[in-house]
Amino acid sequence: MTLADWIGPILVVSGFGFYMATNVTLARFRRMPWEFIAVSALGVGHALGHWIVRPGAASTVSALVTFSLFAFLLWFFFRFSMYGAREDRPRVGERFLDFRLPTSDGGVFDFAAERGKRHLLIFYRGSW
Repeated sequence: MTLADWIGPILVVSGFGFYMATNVTLARFRRMPWEFIAVSALGVGHALGHWIVRPGAASTVSALVTFSLFAFLLWFFFRFSMYGAREDRPRVGERFLDFRLPTSDGGVFDFAAERGKRHLLIFYRGSW
């Protein structure tokens, strides 16, 4: 296998790796990771072009590995990660579920008892 056979899989893995690195180190979350998909798609394009120009066992394996990695990447982005379909959640104007939680001063906050008042509910990810 030559270096050209490795470029496709390396670009696909790099796109996924850059996505993971920026999310972990920079806490950089957006709705759609287009630039990472683009880097990985370049890898697919390279593998396909290399397979067309130099058909052979090594370029065929490289293309299949690249396509498989890219398929996994797309599956991960659109089905398994935060970019996938979302579960039902409260919408603006809907009645929020009743709950009871301990307060910082030792009391208990009962949301049902506070009906009619405005409240700001803040939910933390818990990554501290």
